[in-house]
Order: sequence, then C-alpha cells, then structure tokens
Amino acid sequence: MKKKIAFQGRCGAYSESAAYHLFGTDIEVVPVDTFEEIYERIANGSVDGGVVPIENSTAGSIYENYDLLFKWRLPIVAEVKLQISHALCVLPGTKIENLQKIISHPQGLAQCSLFFEKHPHIEASAFYDTAGSAEAVALAKDSTLGAIASSYAANVYGLDVLAEGIENLPGINFTRFYALQKEARPFKDSENLKTTLLFTLANSGKSGALYNALGCFAKRNLNLTRIESRPHPDKPWEYIFHMSFEGNPEETLASEALKELGEYADFIYLLGTFKGGEIKSLHFEK
Repeated sequence: MKKKIAFQGRCGAYSESAAYHLFGTDIEVVPVDTFEEIYERIANGSVDGGVVPIENSTAGSIYENYDLLFKWRLPIVAEVKLQISHALCVLPGTKIENLQKIISHPQGLAQCSLFFEKHPHIEASAFYDTAGSAEAVALAKDSTLGAIASSYAANVYGLDVLAEGIENLPGINFTRFYALQKEARPFKDSENLKTTLLFTLANSGKSGALYNALGCFAKRNLNLTRIESRPHPDKPWEYIFHMSFEGNPEETLASEALKELGEYADFIYLLGTFKGGEIKSLHFEK
C-alpha cells in the first residue's frame, strides 16, 4: 500500500513536488486546505506523513509552521530546498493588457513584487494557495484574472503561461520544506546531519540569558544554521526559540552542549535529526 502524504494546497502545488523529493514517487499525495490539517492528519494516523514549507530564501519565514511545530511537536525527518520558478498563468488567449488582477498565495505575491511594480495597472490579491489560484482562474473563466503558480499547475488546469520566471530573483529563489511523520526516522550515519530543537529561557529577562544559551554551541564549534523566535502562546512577552545546528545530538560535543543548555533553559524539545537538505528542481513525475 502506498504511503499517504499530506500537503497544503491543490494538485500542482510546489509542496506536492517537495513531497515526491522527500518521500519518493511511489506515494499517494493528499491535498488539504490548511497547514494545521497536515499536523492533525499525521497525529490521528489518517496519513503517513506530511510536507510543510518553513522558509523562503527571499520572502523569509513561514511563521504559521513555526508555531504549529511547537503546538504539535511532530518529528522532522527530512528537508529539501526546492528551487521555485513562478509563472503567470492565464486563460488561453489572454494578453497582459487584459489583466486587472492576479491572485496567488501571499508568499508568491511577495516573491514577485517587482513584476507588480512594472505593471501597476494589475492588482495583486492574496489567495490561500498558488496552485489553487490557477484552479480558480480556470473555474472563473475571466480573462481579466491571472494567477501566479508553477507552469505545471498551468498545465494541470488548462491555462496558458504568459510569462515564466517572474520571481524577483530568478534562479535563486528557494523554499525549504520539512518532512513530518508521527515517529522519528532513524538515520544511518553522522555525515551532514542537522538537529532542530525548541527551547525557552529560564531567565528570559536576565541580561545575557540568550547569549549564554547560544554560547553552549559556539564554545564547542557547533555551527548554528538557523534561529527563530516566536511569541509564547501562554506566556506574554516570553518567547519560544527554534534553533538548528549541524551535528548529531548523540555525539559528545552536541550532547555536552545540550546538557549545558539545560542550565539556561526551562524547556528543551528535540524536533528531529536529519540530513541537511539538498537543492532540487521542481519534480512532478510520479
């Protein structure tokens, strides 16, 4: 039986492509409407795993998923850095001068802001999903409406690609995706491993508290690849830190760093250890 893998959006979404890279092509993809539904379905066992975007190289972090990682605390088992190429998708025969509005996910719109500066007559309108915006254009049958999505999504929904590679930084626009499962995936070796964890500071108001926490890794030459703070949902003016470092928590230096971190933190949770993600191109072949 094929594994069921959930992603947010509609068929043709970038997340669908990431799912094939992270879980292989012999899977059954399950489109859902919201990010939280991915976590819910993994937790209740109705799917075997899920894919969520965590950050984009030009538009920044997807904060909703940082917050959901803390809420659900599902293991991260892999990551991939997917090269994003945005296309302007329209009804067949539509010309750019016909367009009055373009819809897409807010991240997609942000990544194509220069396009809208060059075409001020076109309104940028937020939609819940990139591939879903292509589907909406096809259903609306409105030649004044366009979508920013992938060229694959255009093909899925019978649209023309009026322009391709319209992102602000063509060729260097990437989104990093996490693969989530209910149970952690064992790793075979210690090469190119990353560990991601959550922690809160025991004395957040004390001078040097965060400095001391990060110093646990710096003094052992453990490279931090990412740190993000998010408001604590239950404690006003306190923060949850999401941190990634290169290394295996079972090895001596990392183990010592985590033990020392416990002196400065009142909460530590390891979300996962996995191989650092490689850069991949869009992949939709099943």
